[in-house]
Amino acid sequence: MGVKYNKLLGKRLADFSTKYYYPPLNTASRGQCVWYTQGRANEKVGVYIGARGNGRDVYESCKKDGFQVSKYPKSNSIACYNGGTYGHVRYVEYVIADNVYYTEANENSDNILNANDGKLKKMSLTSWMNQPNLQGHVVVKKEKLINFKVTTANKSIGLYKSANTKKKNKVKSIKTETVKVVAGSGRIKNGKDIVKVLYDNRYYWAIRTTKAKIKQLQMVK
Repeated sequence: MGVKYNKLLGKRLADFSTKYYYPPLNTASRGQCVWYTQGRANEKVGVYIGARGNGRDVYESCKKDGFQVSKYPKSNSIACYNGGTYGHVRYVEYVIADNVYYTEANENSDNILNANDGKLKKMSLTSWMNQPNLQGHVVVKKEKLINFKVTTANKSIGLYKSANTKKKNKVKSIKTETVKVVAGSGRIKNGKDIVKVLYDNRYYWAIRTTKAKIKQLQMVK
């Protein structure tokens, strides 16, 4: 492996002084587990996950937003737990054979940064899978982005917080010439062709083609 993870055990891998752990890139509560995994995913892989409530909320929120999920840990994935009042999340740094290398913050629920936050730890895969309250893993991977031009008359496109494009889920409308669409994210929902887009460093959903077959987004060739 390129990184010698065994030699790094007990050492902090994250750099909490970087932009990935501060607004506007990271708006979760500093020192919390969700704040840490969001920052670590962006710092290491360049993928914005988004702050979504407590640790117990991350798995379903990311799944709804179109992120791939896995029963088993994968290198660069977020392990999600739904036990207790708030749940917990950890960042899986690397998986090889029977070893799972991971980092986390707020394991002791002190809600502040301490010397143990972000330090590399290791667990056997068998022990990992036998952990109580483990929901699954959100896979963090760099996605291919494709430029799409906005074809509406006023160059306006609606952004939604989930693949459900009901009015209540609309976050805002933006005016722009183009948006970046996540390759392979297209799906048909309630007769509409929708896609996952990256705008202002956040993921949203947008309607590519309406029920009436009116195209709102067109791939730039």
